[in-house]
Amino acid sequence: MNQGVYNKLSDFAMIFIGLMVESIPFVVLGVLVSVLVAKYLKPSFIIKYKSKNRIISHIQAMFIGLALPVCECGNIPLAKRLALTGFKPSEVITFFLAAPILNPLVLFTTLEAFNLDKNIAIIRILAGAAIALTVGLLFSFDPDQSELVVPRAKTLRSFDGFGKTTSAEDDVDHSQFVEIFRDEFFGVFKMLVIGCLLAASFQILVPREFISIFATDPSLSILALMFLAFIISICSSVDAFFALSLASTFSLGSILSFLVFGPMIDVKTVTMLRSIFTNRTILLLVAMVSILCIFLGMGVNNFYKLNY
Repeated sequence: MNQGVYNKLSDFAMIFIGLMVESIPFVVLGVLVSVLVAKYLKPSFIIKYKSKNRIISHIQAMFIGLALPVCECGNIPLAKRLALTGFKPSEVITFFLAAPILNPLVLFTTLEAFNLDKNIAIIRILAGAAIALTVGLLFSFDPDQSELVVPRAKTLRSFDGFGKTTSAEDDVDHSQFVEIFRDEFFGVFKMLVIGCLLAASFQILVPREFISIFATDPSLSILALMFLAFIISICSSVDAFFALSLASTFSLGSILSFLVFGPMIDVKTVTMLRSIFTNRTILLLVAMVSILCIFLGMGVNNFYKLNY
């Protein structure tokens, strides 16, 4: 075998295994939290305390990530369960976009990585919350929320439709607990494998040197780092340290676009979202987040250009 091809395959295997090892613990945690929600968080409780006001209900969904701090990979099974426990699909969108950023661990690692400029962590949190809320609210105006999700996402073990159960107030016994955990884990795991395969392929086919070509252009650098965030699919709990290594080359606006866009949209996440949302919904979601992150990067670059 040609040495260059061997090296590429070896790098591909290393990246794929690394992504899987990084992601699986969070998927397990997310599925575990999802099943605990199914067991202990009753639809009647959600309906009782969830606001009927459109904006407030999306804000409530946004801050669930603080109480249930799970990485973006683990958020997918939890997002599906929340939908079935009484949250509208648009509120679920707000949750899984915000949760990887409004996460105490992510805030801590961002502050640690950029300890010389605490504003980066603050802007990341505020921008992430604003984008998640904006996108969720835009989707909330869809008159038929059920059109946003795929048919198989409307049912999970022991559930039948959004916020309804076959025996609404019955506890899930231990055998059901294990069965639901198994079913949800393998359902998400299949999508995770495909996402990691795609991410590893992109990383091999698109060299980092190609991305760095655009570093000197304020606008193109934003697009370049958003694309990099999409293909490397790095966990939001450690991506700040990766972004720090790029800070001397890329503009601050592009760094912040990387830190906000990556946790919301990457190859793994988009692939896994197909277990919940239709392709149309995912395309609209990616487009909305992309546009808002571009505006974020351009706004930060212009602000710092005017003030420094």
